Amino acid sequence: MYGNEPVKGELLFHQTSVKVLEDQTIVTAPAGRGVFRTGQNGEWIALAEGMPPKTHVNRLQSMDGTLYACTDKGMFKLEEEVWQPMDMPMICYQYKETGHAAFAATSHGLWCKTAKGWKSTAFPHAAVYDFLYTPHYIFLAMDWGIAMYDRLTCTWERFVLNSRITGLAVFDGRLLGVTDRGGWVLGNKKGNFDKVRFPGMYIFNVAMRERSVYVCADRGLYRLNMIRKQPALLSVCIGCPVTDLDIRDDCLYVATLSEGVQTIDMR
Repeated sequence: MYGNEPVKGELLFHQTSVKVLEDQTIVTAPAGRGVFRTGQNGEWIALAEGMPPKTHVNRLQSMDGTLYACTDKGMFKLEEEVWQPMDMPMICYQYKETGHAAFAATSHGLWCKTAKGWKSTAFPHAAVYDFLYTPHYIFLAMDWGIAMYDRLTCTWERFVLNSRITGLAVFDGRLLGVTDRGGWVLGNKKGNFDKVRFPGMYIFNVAMRERSVYVCADRGLYRLNMIRKQPALLSVCIGCPVTDLDIRDDCLYVATLSEGVQTIDMR
């Protein structure tokens, strides 16, 4: 049975992202207020050193024990509770490491981090909001739709959807993209995408966690499933707008717009 429990403290600003570290420390990003973490007594402590004031964090990422912040003032990584700039001067929306490579989605395209610094990889004159890196393809979330790079033929294909795509995920073997209008597009296995919208619901984000795809919406948190070959939303918690989540030890940590960070025991 699920149960919502607010994390201690008074950090009730709009949350844009949340991550739970290996030592159970919760890290969250209130909109326009940098980054905070939980202390030993459950209080919220600002992780401000090294990051410019009033920095807006678009996404937090945790990889191999290192915390990264994609912000409106570039990329940062946390070392001994001090943010170190990663020499990325542009707005950063997403950061992922794949094998020996690291990529950042920015206001000026997709960039790759090399031994000699950052190198522009694709679409330097357009914003890339998210990306998926697979063995055969690279998918980019763009202002106009989705771009796909075929790594075998070294060619690009553009899917013009007349919608800004802000997030990407894979569900049921199909690519899913969240739009800035609160809906989504879903690959139809016929070489294109169908627009999907649930009436009265605004979707903020999708997150792939432990082989499940979660949908963060203004009505709450849902898990995506297939029922009779159609996508369906199964409620995890309702009543509070959810923007992001993370999972650690069968517990969901949910970032919300108005009620801080909530925990949901999945056992």
